[in-house]
Amino acid sequence: MNQLMKQLLCITIMVSAAHLDATTTNIVPRSQSFDAARQMVGWNNPEWGINRKSPDDRYYYSFNLTFAYTRTFRDNRLADYLFGSDLVCGDCGDTAINISGAAVEERGANDWLADYFGLPVGYRSSVSFKPTISNFLLDFSFYAGLDAWLDGLYFRIHSPFVHTKWNLNAKENIEYPASNAITDALNYEGIAYIAGYMAGANVPAENTTASFLAYANGATPTIASNGYQCETGLIPRVCETPSTIWQPLCCSRILNSCDCDNDCTTRNGFGEIRFVLGRNFFSEDDERDCHIGIGAYAAAPTGTRVGESRYLFAPIVGNGKHWELGGQVTAHHIWWRSEDENKTIGVYLEANVTHLFGANQTRCFDLCSAGSSSRYMLAQKLTTFDPINGNGLTLATSVDGASLEFANEYAPVANITRRDIVSTIDAQGDLAISLSYRHCNFQWDVGYNFWGRSCEKLRMSTDCCPVIQEPWALKGTAFVYGFDATSSPQPYEPVPLAASDSTATIHGGTNTLAPFTSTHTTFNQLIDNSVPAIDNDGHPLLVTLTGSQQTYTSNPPVLIDEADFNMTGTRGISNKFFTNFTYAYPEFRETIWTPYASFGAEVEFGSGSKNSRECEINCENPCESSSCNTSCNEYPTESTCAPLNSCCSNCALTQWGVWFKVGASYN
Repeated sequence: MNQLMKQLLCITIMVSAAHLDATTTNIVPRSQSFDAARQMVGWNNPEWGINRKSPDDRYYYSFNLTFAYTRTFRDNRLADYLFGSDLVCGDCGDTAINISGAAVEERGANDWLADYFGLPVGYRSSVSFKPTISNFLLDFSFYAGLDAWLDGLYFRIHSPFVHTKWNLNAKENIEYPASNAITDALNYEGIAYIAGYMAGANVPAENTTASFLAYANGATPTIASNGYQCETGLIPRVCETPSTIWQPLCCSRILNSCDCDNDCTTRNGFGEIRFVLGRNFFSEDDERDCHIGIGAYAAAPTGTRVGESRYLFAPIVGNGKHWELGGQVTAHHIWWRSEDENKTIGVYLEANVTHLFGANQTRCFDLCSAGSSSRYMLAQKLTTFDPINGNGLTLATSVDGASLEFANEYAPVANITRRDIVSTIDAQGDLAISLSYRHCNFQWDVGYNFWGRSCEKLRMSTDCCPVIQEPWALKGTAFVYGFDATSSPQPYEPVPLAASDSTATIHGGTNTLAPFTSTHTTFNQLIDNSVPAIDNDGHPLLVTLTGSQQTYTSNPPVLIDEADFNMTGTRGISNKFFTNFTYAYPEFRETIWTPYASFGAEVEFGSGSKNSRECEINCENPCESSSCNTSCNEYPTESTCAPLNSCCSNCALTQWGVWFKVGASYN
């Protein structure tokens, strides 16, 4: 009943009226080594392979070497896992996110705000994605029939070496570049941010980052110190605002497109070493016609750890460093055998179910309150106001009890939410069943394979549980400086505020800044707990260096808290269809060793969201729609993390593959 209530709650959240959708911060697909279909075929026939009874209760062996290749298709599904309903559909096969600054009047509702990335308020571009994953595998498998020890006892081991290549294929088409910002038309020629918005002075466009992809790979803008006229007593002098630190993005970086292997993100390694110790039970009538085997199944992690890379679309070998323990069931039944025994029709089955124990990983998270992709938003650091060593002013009635103010430092939210965590998965299952036709030494298999994994359970690591040591708040589109008209003649002295914008999303904040002019009437009025910003004498602080409009600050500001980290995990379901052709050496009944070779192919369909399916339909009929703005994984902006963590987004690959297998059995 409790599980049913959780599912109903999850469905309620997903169909709620909202504009955000649940995406994943890490794609952790099915392990390349966990594949019952590929491991079963080739040696499954007891005439020359495994799961047979030794006639005189002695040992028998079989081994093979498999060369396999897989590659994803329907690439927009992978993009949908990462970016959700923010994607728009362009040319066939392409999906993209639009980047636009706060001053772009025609910016879309799902555009990412360029201001967060050190780009001018007039910047506009489109970033397209065609993510692909390809795997090259060399899988060694060994089977030992141990009838000499115990009737039907067997041992199996699989050890695949994997070369995986993940390419996000990100390309940016810039419409309004940083060097030619739309602010030129708004009487702010060459200015990326007017004074007060990002710093205490105007920030020239030449100091910004070159593009979104440059920022997403670690570039940052330069907001240097700026001079202004101020007074100390009766002596005028030139003062400076401190330089602003802008931390580079530390994780979830978006790698540029690459055209050759050396530039792509690749990994090499063994997936997992998988062991099975079990026992077969045979039919008394004909030991070749029927068996059921039950075994203990274990996997030792030898692949890569999630979080080793700084990139969003980071390659993974294996299951993410989980130990596994579970069980295996194998069975076969020959339905029909010809009189000369050269032809048979039968069915073969192999099923594996395991529990994945806790694995240490590193991830960066979105914020529940800010929604999907909020890890790319901009956070501002706050500090306690010091009236003696600071600017000599106080915001008396405008600050909270901690007397916080902007500390001249920005960071992507991902830098703050990056944590060491432990991931546990209750169960995953892999079921393969095939219908086989054998004629003499040739066998043809046609089969179906189901794979499913329950939702990840994520928790902060007990070994390393960092907390947010310093106050950080979402910057959104809030102005972080006000200006004191009583300090000196124009331009006025800048005064740092404590203006947080906790209801901001990746798409924008509470200030509507288009057109971006000093006469706009809502600057900072809609930020958190807004109150008029004043100096210690009660004089109002103004919006701009030379303006006359009152600005606002937060009392108190809303700070980023670990309780708001969206630690929702992923689950996966896929359906695979496969075929395989096997040929055994013609004289296998008369030799000690029976060599065999097989060739197979597969196509696997991972579950996709409503958003990705709409993109596929629109790609077939591109004139019908140009965007995909609906997702089945939506949730309300004001949700808490508790109900979100009860839900889980699907994440499974859609791919095709081929393999070639050679092996031999010792009779």
